[in-house]
Amino acid sequence: MNLFQGAVGSMIDPQFKITRTGRTIIATALMILGEYPFVSHKVREVLFDGYEDALLSAAHSGIVTVLSGIFKGEGGSIVPIPIPQMPKFGYFQGYNNSRDEEYWIETGKKDINQIGRVQKWAGITELPDSWWMTPEARSIRGSDTGSFTQMHLDESSTSDMFFSFMCRSFTKTFYKKETIQSIPTMGYHIGYDEWDTTSDKNVGFRYRNVEKRNYFPNWPQCPPKGPCHQTVDCSKSINFCHACCDGSFYNGTYLLPPGMFPLVCYPGRLQPTPFAVVYSPPHFLFSPDEVRNTVVGMSPDPEKHEPMIYYHETYSGTTLKVTNRLQVNMPVIKSHDVPSSENMPNVMIPLFWQEATPIYHQFIFNQVWFGFVLVPRLMTVLQFVALGLGLLLLTILVFLQLRKNQKTTIRPSGSFLETTTHWLSSTSSSSTNESGGLRRM
Repeated sequence: MNLFQGAVGSMIDPQFKITRTGRTIIATALMILGEYPFVSHKVREVLFDGYEDALLSAAHSGIVTVLSGIFKGEGGSIVPIPIPQMPKFGYFQGYNNSRDEEYWIETGKKDINQIGRVQKWAGITELPDSWWMTPEARSIRGSDTGSFTQMHLDESSTSDMFFSFMCRSFTKTFYKKETIQSIPTMGYHIGYDEWDTTSDKNVGFRYRNVEKRNYFPNWPQCPPKGPCHQTVDCSKSINFCHACCDGSFYNGTYLLPPGMFPLVCYPGRLQPTPFAVVYSPPHFLFSPDEVRNTVVGMSPDPEKHEPMIYYHETYSGTTLKVTNRLQVNMPVIKSHDVPSSENMPNVMIPLFWQEATPIYHQFIFNQVWFGFVLVPRLMTVLQFVALGLGLLLLTILVFLQLRKNQKTTIRPSGSFLETTTHWLSSTSSSSTNESGGLRRM
């Protein structure tokens, strides 16, 4: 895939107001430049390094610049569709996870649980209206891709994060527990609810589908409908199969099934995307069977294709492991204005899916283990040792006190015996004298 599909999509986008004559001129230019729906390049070129594209090179050529200045004035362009601001075409061309806009974040001075919260990104506090349709979708929430999170995590905890690579914010929820390098952690993921654009919560993330193509005609599977007797909101997924609604067709276009949403910006940049791309979990994990059945070879496995999982040390919230999986899909558009695409089906084609797991240095695990595993365990042991020593000392004191009390009780008993013995002795002496006197009489 190349810029061909992006050009075809822009041609029929109502916002550019391209006439039929203009579409014919663009289609002719695509043929002259040798642009086709499918091209072959190395993976590294398609993803990161970029490759020379005839359409892109022509749009940035000196001839187009001169003609634009003559006919459109300074800063104008004779090309009626957006021209990507890139020297080469590549989905992540120049993006190496550090090519991002500037961030303003909380230091945590006022509230330690607010550390890392993004205040501004690229100088804005809310994403552009042209990206997402609702304030909730445009909000910048939480930290950046989960670098920081609140402390004292448990299974009921949730955490927001802003992911500029995907041009939106997410909410992480509990996934599972796991021990990493002898450190107990809590895993949180970006689950199904965050990918379901048919839900009321995620209305703002829906694919605009300005081309008005039905990429999944078998979705949703609705039973035969009866007569329509009442008015309902057909934008709600619960009403898609209602007698008064027409499945995924709403407001003049077709909605996409759960498990996917569009890329609206160039990854990590405050720029509109130069090509049509739809994100999803690998193998359309969160999408219905009607989606997976459109492509041969889709076999989703939650253990292998869960899109984004973050493991945090529970006390400090330190991130110790990240698994990030993402599938990039491109809508193929059938257009009668472009000869090379008029026989193409309207379908969503998976281009590739990637899995990224950062590798932490061992000293990070050592410090976390020492500070939040070993030290708490030592403190617990010392508490029991201190408690044991206290009990032992108390036992000794009680024993000594009892011994002292026993000696005090024995001493009066000895004096009584001595007195009694002395009295008995005196009595015996008197009897002897009396007897002696009797004998003398």
